[in-house]
Amino acid sequence: MKKILMLSVLVAMASASATAQSIDDIDKMYNSKKYTDAKTAIDKYLSVEKNAASAEGWYYKAKIYNAISYDTSLPKSDIYNLKSTAFDAFKKTQQFDTKDVRLKLEGYKSYLDLYYGMYDLAATEFNRKDYEGSFNSFKRAGEVKDYILSKNYAFTEAKLAPFDTALVLNTAVAATQAKKMDESLKYYNQLADKNLTGPDYIQVYAFLLDNYSKSKDTVNFNRVITKARSLYPGDPYWDETEIAMIPRGGDKTALYAKYDELLAKNPDNYGMAYNYAVEYYNSLYGNDVKPKDQAAAKAKLTQILKIAVKNDKGIDGTVIMANHLYNVAADYSSAASLIKGTKPEDIKKKAELKRLAMASMDETIPYAQAALKYLNEQPKLKAQQQSNQKIMIDYLIDIYGMKADKAKVAEYQKQKSALK
Repeated sequence: MKKILMLSVLVAMASASATAQSIDDIDKMYNSKKYTDAKTAIDKYLSVEKNAASAEGWYYKAKIYNAISYDTSLPKSDIYNLKSTAFDAFKKTQQFDTKDVRLKLEGYKSYLDLYYGMYDLAATEFNRKDYEGSFNSFKRAGEVKDYILSKNYAFTEAKLAPFDTALVLNTAVAATQAKKMDESLKYYNQLADKNLTGPDYIQVYAFLLDNYSKSKDTVNFNRVITKARSLYPGDPYWDETEIAMIPRGGDKTALYAKYDELLAKNPDNYGMAYNYAVEYYNSLYGNDVKPKDQAAAKAKLTQILKIAVKNDKGIDGTVIMANHLYNVAADYSSAASLIKGTKPEDIKKKAELKRLAMASMDETIPYAQAALKYLNEQPKLKAQQQSNQKIMIDYLIDIYGMKADKAKVAEYQKQKSALK
C-alpha cells in the first residue's frame, strides 16, 4: 500500500515538473515579464538531455537572460554575466537552427542590443572606477561587434565599423587602469597599427614608448618611435623617450652621441640641451667618473650650455652656465697657486693660468648678472631659487674683488645684506 502511494506521488511530481519546463509555459512567462520564473524554467528545460540541442530553448534562454540584465538593482558583475550568457546562448540558437529562423525574423537585432548593452555597462563601470569590470565589458562588446560583422548582419539604425577606434581606445584605457598591462599594450598596438594622427591619439604612441622604454624592449621601441616620428614630426617627447632608452652610468659615450645626434636635428630643443648639460655637468663636477680630457669636456659643456641658454625661457640654464664658468675660473686659479717655482717657464705658466682664470671670471659675470636680475624680479622665490640668488651674488662679489672693483663689491654686498 505504501509503495503504491509513493509511486503516485512521484508520478505527480514528474508530471508537474514536465509541465513547468514546456516551451509554451516559458513563452508565457517571458511575455508576462515573469523573468525570474522564466529563467528557472528555461534552465531546467535545457538541463534535460533531449532538450540540450533545442534551438528554441537556447533562444528563450538568451532572451530571458538579456531581459533580466536590464534590472539596474543587480550587481554590475551579475549584469555582465547575464549579457555574456545571453550572447553565448544566441550563438547556440544558430548552431542548432540551421535555417536561423528566429534571429533572422527579428533582423538579428538581439545582437545589436547586446553590443550597446555591454558598451553602456562598460562605461558605467569605468565611471564607478570598477576598471576590471569595465575592461571585461568593453572587451565583450568588441567580441559581440566582431561576431556581428563576421556574419555580415546589417542594421538600418546603426552601422558598426570594422575598427571602432573609440571602443578600442576605451578598452585600452580600462585595461591600463585595471593594471592589465599585457592587454593594454595589445589594444594600444591595435590603435598604433592604424597610423592614427591628431592630438587625441599622440598619447597612444607615448604610452607604448614609455612601456617599451621601461622594459628595455628595443625592437618594439624602435618600431613605435619610427612611426611616431613620421606621424608627429618635431614633437620633443620622442627625443626625450629615445634618450631614456640609453643606460646611465659608466661609459657615457653612447649617451652623449645620442644627445649630439638629436641636438643636431633640433638645435632649438631647450629641454634636450638642458638635460644634456646636466649630464655633462655632473660628469665634471659630480661623483661620476671624470672625463680624461678635462679641458675638452669643459669646452664641450660651455658649448652645450650656450644652446640651452639661448632657448631658456626661465633661468635654469643660465644658473648652470654661471656655476660652470665660475668653476672653470676657480680651477685655473687653483692651478696657478700650486706653481711655486721661480723659473721663467714657471712664471710664464702661472701668468697664463691667472689670465685664463680672469677670462673665465669675465665670462661668468653676464650670466650671473642675468640670473640675479631674473631672481630679483620674481615676486616669491622657492628655496632653491633663494639659494641660487645668494650664490650668484657671492660669485659677483668674489669676481669683482679679484678685479679690485670696490664699488661693485659694495653694490653686491648691499644686495646680500638685504636678503632675508
